[in-house]
Amino acid sequence: MASLSSRRLAELVGTLDGRGPAYREIADRIRLMIVDGRVPDGSRLPSERELAEALGVSRTTTTRVYTELREAGLTRSRQGSGSVVAVPRAASATSSLMAQPDDPDHIAMTYSAWPAPPGLARAFEHAASKLPGLLATTGYLPDGLPRLRELIAQRYADDGLATDPDQIIVTNGAMGAISLVARTLTGPGSRTVVEGTTYPHGADAFALGGGRLSALPVGDRPWDGLDDVLATGRHVAAYLIPDFHNPTGLVMTDDERGRWARSLTRHDVVPVVDESLRDVNLDGIAMPPVFAHHDPRAILIGSSSKAYWGGLRVGWIRAPRRFVMPLLQARMMDDLGSSAFDQLVLCELLEDGGQTLAASRARARAARDHLLGELATRLPAVRVTCPSGGLNLWLTLPERVSTALVADAIDHDLLMTAGPRFFPGAPAAGERHLRLPYTQSNESLTAAVERLALAWECVATGTATAGEAPEIDLIA
Repeated sequence: MASLSSRRLAELVGTLDGRGPAYREIADRIRLMIVDGRVPDGSRLPSERELAEALGVSRTTTTRVYTELREAGLTRSRQGSGSVVAVPRAASATSSLMAQPDDPDHIAMTYSAWPAPPGLARAFEHAASKLPGLLATTGYLPDGLPRLRELIAQRYADDGLATDPDQIIVTNGAMGAISLVARTLTGPGSRTVVEGTTYPHGADAFALGGGRLSALPVGDRPWDGLDDVLATGRHVAAYLIPDFHNPTGLVMTDDERGRWARSLTRHDVVPVVDESLRDVNLDGIAMPPVFAHHDPRAILIGSSSKAYWGGLRVGWIRAPRRFVMPLLQARMMDDLGSSAFDQLVLCELLEDGGQTLAASRARARAARDHLLGELATRLPAVRVTCPSGGLNLWLTLPERVSTALVADAIDHDLLMTAGPRFFPGAPAAGERHLRLPYTQSNESLTAAVERLALAWECVATGTATAGEAPEIDLIA
């Protein structure tokens, strides 16, 4: 069981703003951190006395904090272990987060994923016609369907990066690829560079096996300060998202890629490059060449989930040859391959002339523009720029209230992820930010902004109250 020190929990809680009773404010912040994963399920919390000393509050206050968390069903007391985080596992826990994205009662802005585009049904039908040939095989495909690996390799070749199908490993989505690479490259105590603002689950994968994260400093762009971090000691990998960065939507320039490649090569650090949003180019901007053009040691990760549909659990790794066998061997301890039929479907999509992808981009572009318009009308004080691609808007709030805003929005049946979740090295910097995906209908996006505006008014006037915590938080 992992223990969370009082000092670390106090850092995560941050400075209290005094908008209400201290115990309620502390409990609300810990509750949000449990919901969004910053305090993992199963963690043992510090004692009431230790937390009181770390926060500079009375023992009575922390006693009430733990009582609030226990009554909310988020912790349990265990003899000899104190308070332990225990996230409920209700059968309906995922309903408002995944199954009903346009549910008028609960709007979940905690993931960036669309319902399936119309062309996907046709791809499934075509794939089904080829199923007899697939059923004649064992179905075990540790590296992937040969035809799919050929198509993916050809995509890289068309982009000017010579690639052999044997360099492609098909995985269960991008997260399956990231987790596999992390398990292969890192181990207890090893260090990985991550962006100061980044996709939380990607960074978490490199810390899961006991690895340590070295987050870049938080700045205007996610890729500043690399040399200073590398100078602090030996690192084995660097996880980065250069294409329509999640969550900011920025694109790493070609010059930035060159500088990063030179620095990582000099320090013998393997780049792990998450390209899962590269195809979601809404405005058709000219993209810099993929990172491996600058550094052939780079491990590239792609996915069908963002461009097509989250239920199509097919991702891939494009790896230098020296990494292919270690990756496959590591995979054998986890699974023996991805869904063979889903791979057939992706083959159909990659051979349809780009029609389904173009339709997905058009839908996302219209939703992005609609959400931008709603925010400009209802929340003009919020600063947001229009990303050229990706599936999220990155908001800069006029005050440091992201966690409080997310907590109050629950009262308005709006589920979001607090900004600190995206800042692995400096969570407090996230209090000025909020990520809003534009992957729902215009009606839901309008309702979401209306509810966000109500929550903002409550927080700004000091009338915010704690709502019921959702039982899980999904970020995609």
